[in-house]
Amino acid sequence: MAIMIYLNGKKEEIETGMSLSNLLAAKKIRPEVVTVELNDSIIERARYGEALLKDKDRVEFVYYMGGGRYAF
Repeated sequence: MAIMIYLNGKKEEIETGMSLSNLLAAKKIRPEVVTVELNDSIIERARYGEALLKDKDRVEFVYYMGGGRYAF
């Protein structure tokens, strides 16, 4: 059985009972390079395995980029 979530604003169908850890693994994303928001709340990395996704949950993957320089 599958459920529908919103991943970075787009609808996506996933398996029932999937955790944030499972979702990251399925997307081939290393947990240490992303911050995950679930329904507008930042989830601690240590809780990714216990955070089970439910129908219509909103998940955002936030990446931080460093470097670069402004030229004035």
